[in-house]
Amino acid sequence: MNSFRYKALTASGELREGVQEADSRNAVFRSLRRQGFWPVNAVELKPGAPARALANSPRRFPAKDLAGFFHELAMLIGSGIALDRALALLSARRGQRGVAAASLRLQARVRDGASLAQALAADPAFPKIAVGLVRAGEASGSLEAELLRLSEIMAKAAAIRGEIVSALIYPVILLATAGLAIAVIMVVVVPEFVPMFDDSGRVPPFAFRVLVGISQALQDWGGPALLVAGALVVGLRWLTRRPRYRRAWDGLKLRLPLWNGLAREVETGRFCRTLGTLVKADVALPLAVTLAADAVGNAAMAHALAGVAKGLREGSRLVDRLAATKQLAPDVSGLLLVGEESGRLGDMLLRQAELSESKIRVRIARLLAIMVPAITLALGVVVAGIVTSLLVAILSINNLALH
Repeated sequence: MNSFRYKALTASGELREGVQEADSRNAVFRSLRRQGFWPVNAVELKPGAPARALANSPRRFPAKDLAGFFHELAMLIGSGIALDRALALLSARRGQRGVAAASLRLQARVRDGASLAQALAADPAFPKIAVGLVRAGEASGSLEAELLRLSEIMAKAAAIRGEIVSALIYPVILLATAGLAIAVIMVVVVPEFVPMFDDSGRVPPFAFRVLVGISQALQDWGGPALLVAGALVVGLRWLTRRPRYRRAWDGLKLRLPLWNGLAREVETGRFCRTLGTLVKADVALPLAVTLAADAVGNAAMAHALAGVAKGLREGSRLVDRLAATKQLAPDVSGLLLVGEESGRLGDMLLRQAELSESKIRVRIARLLAIMVPAITLALGVVVAGIVTSLLVAILSINNLALH
């Protein structure tokens, strides 16, 4: 037998972890289901490996790919095609090898007798919300409808991400091209003026001496500085794959000026849309909160929101527990309070998600309105300083020639 470290959810939404001896990962899942748990993941531990060395599960697929996958699966099932046959057809998709391979894994588990929800739970590449909605759809006989809901959630997430990326493209290109142009001026153009003063024996102006010092520093240390910066980026990416450091890094991002409001609004919309969809699918609220917290992209926020389920099991109201975390956008409480009191929590959560998405677009527009002029002004000041220093140097040489 081999040792497997597993993660599973209880019926109330609490996450359990442990180590179990079994012949295979599927045997672990069967054992957990017999105990009333909902398997999420199981990873075989190598001999001598520490129990906590689980942890890097396979990366999840991009939301855009998942949206297409679940939409096509819903269409195939709605057409009357058997589940295993539908998964086989999806595995033949070209251009998305990861999704195609995942389809084959799901098909193999379904043919072994697992439900689609169980097959998804056994594959870490799929988010927990997929398992929750599919499980609800299978229980209620509305699998096609829940798959379409799931596709819509993934499509919304992909659209918001696309808008943010598109908004950042111009500032990034502006910074990159201007930075490259300034670097060329400093490394190639400025050194050409130095021999003029060396030949004349005169001391160049102070501004030009500063410019030459910066140019010399770039020539001497530019390459090593780039290597160090690259190493820091790689090291940071490696650290942020560890849950502890990822939470610290994501917590820092929530405190950055200008960016923190947008980041919090994005995660608020994602959390509310996911939770609202799960609530409308009649998933138990503590479990729905746990699954919705898992859908949040910011690890610090997800960790804080996951603790809300415990308070709900103790009898607290959702709006009170969410307000206590201080993680979501500050205007969420009003709609959620109305939803809880009127019995329309799912509708109010989805309404809040729509409001958050509208605010995201406004924040993106404001961010661009601030960033682009600020970057342009800063670069203009730098270029003007360089040009002024060069002109002063040229004029001083001309004055020397006249005398």
